[in-house]
Parts: sequence; C-alpha cells; structure tokens
Amino acid sequence: MSDSLTTTPRVPKYIAIRDAIAHEIESGQLSSNTKLGSERLLSEQFSTTRVAVREALLALETDGLIYRLDRRGWFVRSPRIIYRPQSTKSFNQYVSEQGGIASTELISAELVKATSWDATHLDIQLNDDVYSIWRRRSINGRPAVVEHIRVNAELFPHLLSLPLNQSMTALMAQHYQRQLTRAHINLYPTTFAEQQAKALHVNVGSMGLYICRTNRDQNGMITDVDQEYWLHDVLDLHFEAHD
Repeated sequence: MSDSLTTTPRVPKYIAIRDAIAHEIESGQLSSNTKLGSERLLSEQFSTTRVAVREALLALETDGLIYRLDRRGWFVRSPRIIYRPQSTKSFNQYVSEQGGIASTELISAELVKATSWDATHLDIQLNDDVYSIWRRRSINGRPAVVEHIRVNAELFPHLLSLPLNQSMTALMAQHYQRQLTRAHINLYPTTFAEQQAKALHVNVGSMGLYICRTNRDQNGMITDVDQEYWLHDVLDLHFEAHD
C-alpha cells in the first residue's frame, strides 16, 4: 500500500510581486530614482494584500534594487558607486568619473578644543584647536553619506572661511599646498543613530557602513580624520591584493 503523500511547496505570494517589479527595474522600464507606487496602489495593481506588497518591497530592498526614504516612499536605486578605500581620490572625483552627480551640503562647522579621541587620532595635544565639520553628501540627488571631519586647525588657518561644501582634498591642496598621499582606513557595518538617520532620511537603526579615514599629507603629517556613515546600498567596495 503506497499512501505516500507528496506536496508541492507553496510559493509565497510576495515572490511574484518581487519578480515583476525586479524585471521592470532590470529591463529599464523603471529608471534610477523613479518613485514606486504606494503600497495601496501596488496591492490594487497586483490584486493582493498590502502585507504581500510590503514583503515584496522589503525583499527588493534586501536585494539592493530599491531604497526607502522615511515618509517619502520607495525609489529605484541608482547603480552602486565603485569605491576603492585605498584611493586618495575625493568623493567628487570618483562619483563624477562614474557618471554620477555629486553634491555636498554643509551641516555645521566650528572651532573646538581637542578631546582625548581627537588628540589620539590627529596626533595632537589635548585641548589643541580642531575644526569639527559635519557634511551631508548626495549622489544624483539622493543623500548617501553623512560625515564628521576633525581637522588639525594648526595646519589650516582660517579654513572655516573657505567654501566647505567643496572637496576638502582640493581645498587643502589649493589653499595650503598639502597633498593627501595616503590614508589609514577602518570600515565595518553599523546601524544609524538618530543624528545620522535623520540626515539620511532613513529610520533609526537602519543598516549602514562606517568608514573612518585618517589622512596624511606629503610630509607624513595627519591632516584630518573623516568618519563617514554610508547607506548600505550605495557602494561597491573594491580592494586589491598583492603577493
């Protein structure tokens, strides 16, 4: 007696929705930064529930095809920017070289006294003068990274009088003849605290990438330490290995 029971695995409802939207993105029917319909409209379009639509959108976000801006909706993601952390190229350079449009917004800039952290990372004394600069940087109009730059003020007098929405690398070269030649870099996954999440229009606790760069000039002097908080789906990290 062969009463063996065979069952066909049930395909979750959201998979068909995910695949349909992914096809439209990958075929070019939906271009970069196009806003998707609301969950209500998509549920009507696919004759399904908003729960299934939400699961499909979250799957597309996980796959790196779309992104969400807090209170603004879902958008098609632009191609990732190839980023080589070991390079001393500026943000503007590697974005523009890959066909993107880079922009920078100054959030705040002030002269402060060095904390213990500053002193250690900038190789200066406690309470020495430091420029503390916060900026938000966007690619094709989408906020991509918020950065906190600590600069050794002794090396760059009157830096705050310059247009700080420009490339810091270029400003240091043009106005102070200091060429950034090498950097020490730490990077690891992180989650955004309220300040970073608000600046990037995402929810607190969203996943991101933390990159901390300690830059040196042609004389080996530490010029600045740049803490960068990147959205998780913006960069394609490239490294080179040698024997």
